[in-house]
Amino acid sequence: MPYLAAGLTLAEAAADLAAGLALLAAGAAVWARVPRSGTGPLLALTGAAWLAGDLWGELVYAHRGPLVHVLLTYPSGRTRSPLVAAVIAAAYVDGLVPDLARAPWPTIALMASVVGTATWRLARSRGLERRARTAPLVCAAAIAAALGLAAIGQLAGADTEAAATWAYDAAIVLTAGALAADLLSGRTARAAATGLMVDLADHQEPRALRAALARTIGDPALEIAYRVGELWVDEAGRPVRLPGDGNEAQVVTVVEDGGAPVAALMHDPAALRDTTLARSVAAAVRLALANVRLQADVAGHVRDVAASRRRLVEAGDEQRRRLREQLRTGPECGLGDVSGDLAALAAARRGETAAALGALVAELDAARTDLARFAQGVHPRALTERGLQAALSELADQAALPVALDIPSRRFPQAQEAAVFFVCSEGLANVAKYAEASGVRIVVATIGSRLLVRVADDGAGGADPARGSGLRGLVDRVEALGGTLSVTSPLGMGTRLEAELPIGAESSP
Repeated sequence: MPYLAAGLTLAEAAADLAAGLALLAAGAAVWARVPRSGTGPLLALTGAAWLAGDLWGELVYAHRGPLVHVLLTYPSGRTRSPLVAAVIAAAYVDGLVPDLARAPWPTIALMASVVGTATWRLARSRGLERRARTAPLVCAAAIAAALGLAAIGQLAGADTEAAATWAYDAAIVLTAGALAADLLSGRTARAAATGLMVDLADHQEPRALRAALARTIGDPALEIAYRVGELWVDEAGRPVRLPGDGNEAQVVTVVEDGGAPVAALMHDPAALRDTTLARSVAAAVRLALANVRLQADVAGHVRDVAASRRRLVEAGDEQRRRLREQLRTGPECGLGDVSGDLAALAAARRGETAAALGALVAELDAARTDLARFAQGVHPRALTERGLQAALSELADQAALPVALDIPSRRFPQAQEAAVFFVCSEGLANVAKYAEASGVRIVVATIGSRLLVRVADDGAGGADPARGSGLRGLVDRVEALGGTLSVTSPLGMGTRLEAELPIGAESSP
């Protein structure tokens, strides 16, 4: 019914009747096919009020209340927003007070509120709701334009009544057809289901699943319980009790996978009445749970691989320690005994024999020194017995250039101490070979639960970390312990080899 309901021509009366019947037909169809939605009863009520206005002039504007109700609550027909409820209440009051409805300024204010509220609903919706809220905004804008044309014409003294009547009837038919077609086609439910799948693509954790489902079905109070053995638990693993059959506030939808229950949705009774949406939600839950389990399996395998790598590093270090001890107690000790015996024999001889024996003693001592140095490189004894500070001090004393040390005296886990030692050993070896440096500084420090080691020289820089196999081996060792290793070597500004390793609780795989 147009804003100025007076003196309709036969064509206008026919259009008016067609608009009322379109509302009734759309409402009846939606009510029958989509009973979960309140849109059907509201459209039917709008059509009944529209036709009642044709019979009784006092009700000529009564359709405005249910019409605005439809536009601002589509597709559920319900709202939890005080703002939306206030605008709907104002529309009912406006429609039932003819003098108020005929006044141009209240009509303009009401329709501005309706369009503004519909825009606000669209703006605050996310991908799952946006499509469903676009159609009522377009319809609200068309209706507001028709009523606004009539109101402005009255204020300006222009003859806009006929144009406004036709525009209003067309807007009503558009609204009835568009909203009914959207609900009857199931497009909104399919769009919601598609959006749900997209929303879950990047977020498979339980909290994201609950939030996405709540947005999809329009029930912020939705809860999810997961089946673990014989218990139902929430996303934090706490046992939960499912609502009983007599609970009117929530119903339970059980999701099964292979005939066995895997999850239970506790939601508003009207939220999943649409069977298409209910099937899509169940499929999404099954898919999300399958992905969560798959991710958990992958994470478990990754942890197993990390633990295996760590065990290999620790086993290698243990073998190094054993080899060092075998060299010290076996060949090194044997060479020392032979050298001592020859030295004693040389002391008892004179002349060429004594000189020859002395030369043999010197060669044996040199061989013993080389063997001890080799054993030190395999795994330094000082590292096992006295820790990093002592081991790195010995390493610095053997270096070909001055080494400044800043090493704490405390002990660290054996695997981490060995990794730090070999980082420093490889760093000093590379400095001696390539850096043309005048000095090196080694710093070992703890930052929170991380152990930091830095080997920095003042050489030429420009080092290529990819050239040496030693660094690649260090990367494997450090990463196996959950750490990182990096090389910074700007040309002309020296080279810095830096590693970080977890210690304490973080060092566990």
